[in-house]
Amino acid sequence: MPKIVVESGMVLNMGGFILERKANLPTVDVIVGNPLKEDVKVPAPVYSASQLDEYRKIGLIVEYMQEDESLSEALERVKNKVKEQMR
Repeated sequence: MPKIVVESGMVLNMGGFILERKANLPTVDVIVGNPLKEDVKVPAPVYSASQLDEYRKIGLIVEYMQEDESLSEALERVKNKVKEQMR
């Protein structure tokens, strides 16, 4: 399975990496942040919610974009969480 690298401190929108028909997630805009001191390789594309749970288990922040927020707001929200946890 292909993998992508989520660098330390990085925040990204996984929307382009989600197989919508197979994953059956509440939204296709999932924001992932890496508060860890090291870079992490994760499998992509995302095929299921359980795959996102695996991201969480290795220490990544995984958040669904809220219905009433813009993508920039969602990215900023997760960036703030990453910064807070990196201290």
